Amino acid sequence: MQTLTAALPFAGFYGSQHDAELDYAMTAMFSNDQGHPNQGLTDRLSSACCWSVVHLAYAKEYAEAFCEEVGIHDARFESTDSPKFYNFETDRLFIELPLEEAQRMMRETSTASLAQVAGERHTSRSGFISFYSPDWRTWGDVTCWDHNQLQTLIEAYVFDTQGELDETGLMESARGNGRPEEWIEDNTPGIERLYRVHDYLRTREART
Repeated sequence: MQTLTAALPFAGFYGSQHDAELDYAMTAMFSNDQGHPNQGLTDRLSSACCWSVVHLAYAKEYAEAFCEEVGIHDARFESTDSPKFYNFETDRLFIELPLEEAQRMMRETSTASLAQVAGERHTSRSGFISFYSPDWRTWGDVTCWDHNQLQTLIEAYVFDTQGELDETGLMESARGNGRPEEWIEDNTPGIERLYRVHDYLRTREART
């Protein structure tokens, strides 16, 4: 099966709602019965955690949830890419997209929506120079499109079939099943000691 690499719409992990989701999970792990987090323990956790692995697990879950929600079939999470500095760009994630799915989405996406999204994403403006024509009709056959062009197709397809898509809503199932806490716990060396301190503090607090 021939596949293409496509980027998915994703706000990244820097100052985004996804970053807030992981921050909430981290603080909830060391909160007392009143829901107040222990700042010292959360700071230690934040320093010790291997966040790159946590982000990878989160991105994979997000990609799978995204494709299931919008009806992209047989796609597979491929990778993430994080910038060295977050001045001008944020984290990106990529999937392997079957060629047949790209062709199907092309058939089922309106030219008006594709033109609108291509214009928004690929028109040069102050502080941004586009390497693509905003006219998608000049891009050639979809079989030759790269990950950025395919993201444009995906965004237009989603706009036509779903309307606005809530990125954090896609993670509702993972959040409800405690998956963010699991990812953080599994990738924080010495977390058992932090748990022991947390339990001790909660017990002492209950006695007062």
